[in-house]
Amino acid sequence: MSVVRYKGRLMKEKVLKKRLKALAAMSEAKKKKKSCQEDNHLCVGRRIVEVSELAKNLTCCYCEKDLSLKNVVNERRLGLNSILKVRCRDCSTFTDVATGKIHTSKDNSKHSDVNTKIVLGAVYAGVGCSGVNKILACMNIPSITPNLFKKYEREVGPAIEEAAKESCKQAAKEERRLIIENVEKLCQEL
Repeated sequence: MSVVRYKGRLMKEKVLKKRLKALAAMSEAKKKKKSCQEDNHLCVGRRIVEVSELAKNLTCCYCEKDLSLKNVVNERRLGLNSILKVRCRDCSTFTDVATGKIHTSKDNSKHSDVNTKIVLGAVYAGVGCSGVNKILACMNIPSITPNLFKKYEREVGPAIEEAAKESCKQAAKEERRLIIENVEKLCQEL
């Protein structure tokens, strides 16, 4: 196998070809995403939607008639949550329709439930932002940015730590109780 130099590093030619192929594919994907956003068209692909929340929000803010997803004119994505701009067919008013629930975090900022839950699941599974994005890419769902992932990671991190501390306290109490109950048995074995 031949060894070549790329950006000051030595690597096998086979590895370099794979890396260049991956970089070309990522560049092409970025171009497609950019052109889709520039045209202000609704991008193709899947979305994660909370059906009850979407149904509740599909009402015109002016005339209060039901809206149709056929009339979506724009989409603003906030991680995995989307805000759809829908035109009412009766009064032509634009209404923002959220596809999922939003909650207020401890620092009084608005956070999307679906983003919080995917980051919590990623931390629980031991994968990072790139691992989550690989799964989302396979499902044809838009990716989550590393900065947004980190923002939500800062939200779930303290909650995970608190749950771990509480779990350790409960385990210590249980161990103490078992030792007290079996102290005579333990003394005999020692």
